[in-house]
Amino acid sequence: MTTRPITRSAFFAGMLGLGLLVAAPDAHAARNADAENYVQENATAALRTLADTAVGTPQRRTQFDQLMARFADMPRISSFVLGRYGAQLRSDAALRTEWNRTFQEYSIAVYEDRLGRFNGATIRVTDSTERVAGRDVIVTTEMQPRGGRPQTVQWRLLRSGNVWKVVDVSLLIEGNQIWLAQQQQRDFLAQLDRNNGDIRALMTDIRQLTASLRQRVLARNS
Repeated sequence: MTTRPITRSAFFAGMLGLGLLVAAPDAHAARNADAENYVQENATAALRTLADTAVGTPQRRTQFDQLMARFADMPRISSFVLGRYGAQLRSDAALRTEWNRTFQEYSIAVYEDRLGRFNGATIRVTDSTERVAGRDVIVTTEMQPRGGRPQTVQWRLLRSGNVWKVVDVSLLIEGNQIWLAQQQQRDFLAQLDRNNGDIRALMTDIRQLTASLRQRVLARNS
C-alpha cells in the first residue's frame, strides 16, 4: 500500500465532524466570542507546550497529547475520515477501539510535527463566523512564526452542551485553502477502495507513518 495519499494531507491530521463538512450552509453574519476565546486559549497552549524545553520529550508529548485530545473531537473525526467504510466500526467494537486509538495517535503525531515547526510562534484570533448561531463556528486566526510571514489558519468548531470542540482545520497549502479533515477522508477512501475496505491494512500503514513522524520530531528536538 502506498503511503503517498496519507502523507500529502498529513497536516494537523484529522479534524472534522461527521458529515458536517460536505455542504456548507450560508454563513451567519455574527461573530462568536466564546468560540474565539476557546481557540485562542487552546491553540496558544499547544504552541507553548511544544516550545517548552524545560521538560523532557516524553513529558512534553504527554502534555501535548492530553491538550489536543481535549481541544479536538477525536472520536468524531476518527469516524468521519473513514466515510462509508466507517459502518464496519458499528458492528465490531474491538475494531472500533483499535481504529480510534490508532487514528488518534497518528493525528497527534501530525499535530506535534507540524506545530513543532512553529516553535516560538504566536497566534491571534482575527475573526469568526457563525454557520449555525451558537453551535457551529469558523474561527479565523493568524499564526506568526518567529521571523516568518504570518499564516492564516481557520478552525471549525461545534458545540455540544457547553463544550466546544474543533472538528476541522483549514490551511493554505501550495496556494490552496484546504480543509484537512475532508482531504484526509478523500485520501483514506482512496486507499480503502484499493484494498477492498480493509481497515486493519490501513491501520498498519498509519502506524508506520506515526512512527516516522515521531522519529522526525525526536531528531528535531535532540
